[in-house]
This record gives sequence, C-alpha cells and structure tokens, in this order.
Amino acid sequence: MTKFFPITAAAIAVALLTLATAVSAQCTNCVGDANADGQVTVDEVLVAVNNALLGCNALATPTGGASTPTPTATPTVTAECPITSPAPWSAPNWATNASEALALRAALTELTGNPAMRGAEQGTVVLGGVPHLAELYHTGAVSLADVANPAFDPIVDDAFVEFIALIAASPHDPIVGGQWSPASTGGIYGNSDRGLNLGGIEVRQIVDKGLFAGGALYPYAVSLTEDEIDEATIDAIAAAWGANENLDPAGTLVHSASYSRQMGFHAEMAAALTAAKAYAGDGACAPQRDEALRMFFRLWEQSMLARTVFYANRGLTLASAATSDNDYIEALHQLGEGGGLAIGFRGLPDPQSGPLAGEGRVISDAQLDQVLSALRINRTDLNQSTTADFVEDNTAFTAAVPAVEQAVADAYDLDAAEIASYRTPTAG
Repeated sequence: MTKFFPITAAAIAVALLTLATAVSAQCTNCVGDANADGQVTVDEVLVAVNNALLGCNALATPTGGASTPTPTATPTVTAECPITSPAPWSAPNWATNASEALALRAALTELTGNPAMRGAEQGTVVLGGVPHLAELYHTGAVSLADVANPAFDPIVDDAFVEFIALIAASPHDPIVGGQWSPASTGGIYGNSDRGLNLGGIEVRQIVDKGLFAGGALYPYAVSLTEDEIDEATIDAIAAAWGANENLDPAGTLVHSASYSRQMGFHAEMAAALTAAKAYAGDGACAPQRDEALRMFFRLWEQSMLARTVFYANRGLTLASAATSDNDYIEALHQLGEGGGLAIGFRGLPDPQSGPLAGEGRVISDAQLDQVLSALRINRTDLNQSTTADFVEDNTAFTAAVPAVEQAVADAYDLDAAEIASYRTPTAG
C-alpha cells in the first residue's frame, strides 16, 4: 500500500530552491537570490522554478495573470487494429489444432452413445456396472472428468448409479392409461427404449446433454481462453462446440453446434469464430478478438437455454395431444433433454483470466434453479424428481412451461417475441 507523508511549505521551498540552484551552473542569471540581497523570497523561488522548467531566457513573471505551465506526460500510442474485414474461415491445421477437443467429443460418444449407455438401453451392449461407466468418464489423456464442471461431477455419479439400476430392472410399462406407475428403480420404456428413472427422468440425457453443454465441453472451451489465444485455440473451441472444420451448417454437426443451428444461432456464432481467428493473427487486434470470443460464448450458452425452452414446449404439446401412453414417454424424453442442457451450467466457476475472466456465463444459479424447479428435476438426487407427475397433471405442466420461459427471458433480457421464436425456431 502506498503511504503518503505531509509536506511542509518549508520543505517545498527547499526542494524548489535546490532545483533552481542545480540549473544555475548552466544559466548565468539563474540564481536563488535574484537581487543579491542575501534573502531568497517566495517570488524568487517561483522565478527559479520557471527557469528550471522553461529555460533561463523565459523569465516568466510569478505574479499577475501569467501562470506556470504544467508539464504533460507523453501519451502512449496504441496501434490500431489494421483488420477492417476479417478473412473467411480457414482451418488447414484442424486435425492437429482440434485433436484434444475431438478426442473429448469421441469420449462422450463412447460413453453416452451406442458403445455404452444408448446401446445398453437398446439391449445391444452389456455394461460392467457403474465402474464401466466411470472408466469411460475418466479415460483419456484429457478425460471428460478432467474438464467437467466440478458442480456437475456428483450429478454424473448419481446418474451412473441410477442408470445401471434401471437397466437391470425388468421391462415394465410405467404409464398405463395415462397413469404413472413405474418400477421401483425405473426401467426401459416406450417405443424408443428410453431409460427412465423413478422420477420420470431420462438419465442418459442428463449425462449426455449436460456434458456437451455446461457440464464439460463448454467449460473446457472457456478454459482455453485463459492462455495464449491463437489460430489453434480458435480451432479447438470450434471443435469443442461440435462444429466441423469448415464451420459448414450443412455439414456434420454434433453436440452443442447441432442444437445451436437448430435454434438459429449457428450463423452468428460461426461469424464470431471467424472474426476471432482473423483478429488472433495480429497483436494489435486483441480487443476485437476478445470481443468476438465473448460474443461466441454468450451465444453458445444462450442457444442451449433456448433449446431448453423449445423442449419444454414440445413436451407440453406431446402430452396435451397424447393418444397413447408412448406419447407421454416421448414428452418426458423432451424434458430430459431440456433439463440436461440447463443443469450442467449450474455452479460453473468463472475463469480467472482471459476475455471471459469473472464472467464465464450469464445465467445465474438462481435462474437455473427456477428452470429445474419448473421441470421438477431434483439435481441432488435425480430419482427424487417428480417430473413424471406432468403425465397425470396437464394443468401443472401447462404452468411449468411459462416458468421456464420467464427464467430464460430474465437471464438474457429477452422480450416476448424472442421467447416465442424459441418455441418454433428456424434453423440457421
């Protein structure tokens, strides 16, 4: 902490006189005692200061209107960014730059896709219990567990236990005549073989959607911005999002990028990444690069919650118009996906440096709790969720959807028209 000490008038006079005396050797009329009377007056001190600052030939009068000029610091000139139009996207080193992110994507598919969890639901894979799933979660030079949001870790652990239990249960129809009557640990239900727990949550969706959004791949991408940001960084971020090497919306998209496109966010996000890469090539463009990255991550997060709004509305539509028990299963499937996209962001810590320092996400834990509460998802024990109650209570389901929408609108300052666009989105 800087300390300040009082300075007396006498001390100022001494300092000023010392300064004036120092230049007197170079200026014949620069002396402290200007009139040689043996006394140094205040006026003489001020004259000496003027001499020191302006030169001995500029004999400014210390009194009567003329003021002593104040020296100004030389301003620091910052080079302007020379890039006025970012170059088109190009990723010639994609395979190398994005190798780690691509490995994480592959690990997620291995865990939640046909090789493990989805295969177990469909009866094509026999799992080796919770340790089997845990091994897949922790496998890799950089594993999904390594990059996961710490707050999401216990949810993944809970989901693994519940998933193994519901896989072991005998097939059982949990909805009979529109009434929810599950087995004690849940089971595999519906024409699409959905693994639902006791509370009506499709557990695999919580793991899958949670990990590719705020639970793992999003925080992994954010962490890349805390170090040097260059072409390789931008490629890795794009891959973690789920994009292809050309940022082509018509090409193969996976995970978050696929949903961002379905919700109409892809074009703007691709433009932000393109700009960030162009700006990353010139050190004078760091502010522009950082602003482009902030825009990209804001849109990534928002597109996931926009999809949650879509799924809540889709679930309500299916349940309201249900003509079979399987329609209710599909309605619960929608809520499982939407809840998974939201739940991973809860508790996500902020990065400590880089363009997103202190603001790794926009939506708050309280707003996420509003979303989860509206969907009746118990994040501390998924089996204790009561989402399945919507099967029998369409009035409660109808009230839940606006609550989800309000929390999302509040988080991103959206108006009614924007929320309405999420219910029936236009891809792009």
